[in-house]
Amino acid sequence: MGAPRAPSVAGHYARGISTGSVSKALGLQGLRTGWLICPDPELIMDAVILRENSSEIMNIMGETIAEIALRPDRYRAAIDKARREGAANLAQMNEWVAEQAMLSWVAPKAGLIGLGRLPAGIDSDAFAKRVLADPYRTFLLPGSAYDQPGHIRLGVGGGAGVNLRKGLDRVAQALAEW
Repeated sequence: MGAPRAPSVAGHYARGISTGSVSKALGLQGLRTGWLICPDPELIMDAVILRENSSEIMNIMGETIAEIALRPDRYRAAIDKARREGAANLAQMNEWVAEQAMLSWVAPKAGLIGLGRLPAGIDSDAFAKRVLADPYRTFLLPGSAYDQPGHIRLGVGGGAGVNLRKGLDRVAQALAEW
C-alpha cells in the first residue's frame, strides 16, 4: 500500500543507527519490543550492553509475540492495516487542526507525529500541565521536550482503537478556555 519505504540512515552511513518497534509499526503498544539496525558491529554490541545494564526485565513474552507478528505471512496484512488506520487518523487530525483558530501545524510527510504551533503567549509546558489535569485529563508533550517551545506534540498513532476525537475535543476546549 502507498509509497515505498524511505531509506534508513543505517543504509547510508557506516555508523548510522535505525530503530523501530512493533508498538509503532504494528500498533502493538505495551510490548516494548523493537529493533536496532547498524552496519557497525561494535555500536550494536554497545547498544546490547547498554540495554542489558539498564533493564532488569527481559520481555520474553513480548519478544515472542513480536516475532510472530513480524513473520512474513502476518506482517504485510498488519502493516497495511496500520498504514490505513494511521492515514485515516492523520486525515482526522488535519481536519481538526484546520478547525482550530488558535493552532497550526505542518502535517508530517512521513510518520504520524508533528508539532502544533500554539498562539504567542501560551507556554507549552503550562498548557500541557493544564490539559493533563481535570476536566481535560489528556496527555500531550510540550514542545520544550523537543526544544520547540510554543508547540505541542500531536500524534495520531495507535490505530482505529484510540479515541482520537475525544482527546482532540479536550485539547480544543482547553485552548478555547485558556
